[in-house]
Formats: sequence, C-alpha cells, structure tokens
Amino acid sequence: MSKIYHCAVLGNPIAHSLSPVLHNAAYQALGLTNWQYSKKKVSETELADFISNLDDSWKGLSLTMPLKKTIMKLGTPCDYWSKVLNVANTAIFTSNPATASPSQIELCNTDVSGIIMAFIQALHERITGVKKAVIIGSGNTASSAMAALIEIAQASKLEQVQVVARTESDGSVKGVERFNNLLRAYCADSPNSRSIEPCLESSENESSEKKSNETDANYESVIGIEFPKISEEILKCDESLILQSLSSLDAIRAIAEADIVISTVPAHVADGLAIALKAYCKNRRVKSLGTLLDVVYDPRPSMLLSAWRQYGLGIGGEEMLLYQALEQVKLMTFEYRNSKEEAEEKAEEKSEEKSEEKTEVKSEVIAENISNNDSDKTEDYDNSKDPKDLIDCMRKALQEAL
Repeated sequence: MSKIYHCAVLGNPIAHSLSPVLHNAAYQALGLTNWQYSKKKVSETELADFISNLDDSWKGLSLTMPLKKTIMKLGTPCDYWSKVLNVANTAIFTSNPATASPSQIELCNTDVSGIIMAFIQALHERITGVKKAVIIGSGNTASSAMAALIEIAQASKLEQVQVVARTESDGSVKGVERFNNLLRAYCADSPNSRSIEPCLESSENESSEKKSNETDANYESVIGIEFPKISEEILKCDESLILQSLSSLDAIRAIAEADIVISTVPAHVADGLAIALKAYCKNRRVKSLGTLLDVVYDPRPSMLLSAWRQYGLGIGGEEMLLYQALEQVKLMTFEYRNSKEEAEEKAEEKSEEKSEEKTEVKSEVIAENISNNDSDKTEDYDNSKDPKDLIDCMRKALQEAL
C-alpha cells in the first residue's frame, strides 16, 4: 500500500476555495494517485498549532486570507518576492512539519507569477505595449500586483502605476509609499533592471541633460488616487447624477484610460466602481477599455468584470488562481517527483499486481520499467517544453467546478 501524501489550502473563510479542484486535477494528470489536497478553515491564532499537529505525510500548504503574513514567522522565505513583500501563499515541508524549525519550512509567493502569467496568456505580445496601469486596493494581494507590474515593466513601456485605495488620516493613499519602496528595492537589487519611468518623446536636438531633468529624483513611479465615495442611494439614480455625486472622477478616469487594471479588493467592494465606470463610459462615449484582471472569482463574474467586458478584455480571478496553483504543485511535489521514493512505491504496487503471475520480481527492474513507461508523469514538468497538457487538465477541472 502506497503512503498517502497530503497538502491543503488554509484560510478563513475557506469554503469557497477552488484550490482543491486544481491541485487534485494536477495530481491526477501527473500520475500522483497517492497525493490528496483538501481545504481547512484555520484562523491566524490557530495556524501555528495546526502545523505543529501535522505528521510527515504533509508536504505543503497554500495560504489565503488572512494567513499570508502570519505564515512568515513560522518559515523561511525562499524566493525573491516572498522575502521583499514579507508575504507568502505557499509553504513547503522538507521534513516532518510537527518537528520542523522555521528554516525547514520553505515559503514562496506564487501570486506574483500567477498575475504575470494571466496577463501574458491573455495579451501575448501586446503586453510589451503596456504604458499605464492601475491597481485597485492596497492589501497583500495589491503588493503582489505591484510586484507583477515591476516584472512586466522589464518587457514593456510601463510609465506609471496609479493606486486607487482608501486614504490614511494624513490624506495619503494607502500603499503608495510601500509600492514605491518595492520598486526602489527591486532596482537596487537588480542594477540592470528597468525602473517605471515616463517614456520621453524627444527630438534628436534635445540634450541628454534636459531629459534627465524631466525624470529627476522628485518623480514618483507610483501615485495614489482616493477610492471614490459612492452612496448606495445615489447608485440607484440617473447615470449623470452618479458621476456628479462622486467625491472625485479621478479614479474612474484613471481606470478608463489604463492599459491594464488589477482589482485586488474583496467581492462587492468594487461594485460602486463598476456602476460609476459604466456611467462614465456612456457619458463620455468611451468605445473601448484596456484589460482588467479581477482577482475575485466568487461571485463569478464580479459586477466590475461584467461591466468591463462590455468595453474591454476582462480576465477572471480563476486565471490567476490557475497559474499560481500550477507553480504551487511544482513546488510541493518537486522533491517527491525527483526522488526514488515514487519509483519504489510504484514498483511495489506493480509487484503486488503481478504477484500471482510472478512470485519473484526485482524491484530495481520494475522501477526502471515504471520510469520508462510513465516518464511523462514523473518528470519535472517545469523542465518540459510544453506543460500545456497539465494546464489544460487543470483548467478543464476548474471550469467544470465553476
């Protein structure tokens, strides 16, 4: 009997999570029949105790709200963005989690790559033409969104990022300073990286000194716009009154003019923005919008995504969920898929099946046959040329569950 290995997604609330659908579909596609993925309701105060009660059959955890920061003190960041953001959505156990020290619990952030891949798959080569971006929200997922935009800026013409969020007591917009610091840290850590700066259209006669003055130290790559105040009563009124009632049109205008928008706020928080955006597009005769990624996938589609799709390309949160889960599966199963343990367990199963025909079979020979016959299932898919089949299996399972 093969040993059963476990992984799970933790959070509070957690009932809505579709991570088990994706991970279990991936296990099936990879031939990992002795792996199981579940979901557990765990609060911030319960997380440490939960991990201390796991046995060595547990190989990894996915973390969602509100545990992405809580997990940081229980493990060690092992990729760039989990270190810089101090946020992780993935924990990998390299030993028995109940007795593991923080150095033995590896933490990663796959949200960043999930956002990037969602845009790449939707836009393809058009992503290189991105100039304006807007982030709606300022929480942990917004930080991952900013990190993704920093990466996207390396292959595009991204000039500036605007953040639509609540204001602090001093009038500043939440997240702006933090996001500018993220960009500065990235540029310092990667001296050859591209910062997010305005693309200057200059004639050949203009001096380089003048160009540098236009992008001096006072320039901020990330600027803030206050999340507009919208009352429920006004939302039931005429569209023209909706626009007049907004505390500021700046947020709606910025969203409408952006090439890409990432909404990171919880379900229904952006409903008012959706109604105001529809009124704005109709009032200003806007013919098209850019591309929106709304990380929410429950409800699906969100009101914002529905409104957006009347004018532009809208990407549901299930796409981000898919690609961040793909990376998680790789990380959580990597050690097992690249060890002799899997081959030995498959060899044992094969031996039991043929025990009536052959009483003596060398496990080394069976393991070699398993490896030859099922190499497409046991190989490290990160190194394969085309993981499309795995993605297709996960997407199909996700679509059936939605």
